[in-house]
Amino acid sequence: FKRGDADSSGEINITDGIYVLNFLFLGGPDPTCMDAADGNDDGATNITDGIYILNFLFLGGAEPPAPGPEACGVDPPPADELDCASYPAC
Repeated sequence: FKRGDADSSGEINITDGIYVLNFLFLGGPDPTCMDAADGNDDGATNITDGIYILNFLFLGGAEPPAPGPEACGVDPPPADELDCASYPAC
């Protein structure tokens, strides 16, 4: 997966930050890859992930941690409880 690509489109853009917030607060669809939606890799999907993604895109914030937003990869150790049931872009 690509970290930060919450909607599993293969690209990280504004829709990913909005996707996380929509999922959390408006009953939007679950991300198919919770690891991708965990933008800051803290092991949880919460408001900070949506903000982290938008901060990266528009305010020069830190890039999402490994595997990052550019290349597909796996979640590096340490392991967390999030999974990636499906990520069709890779």
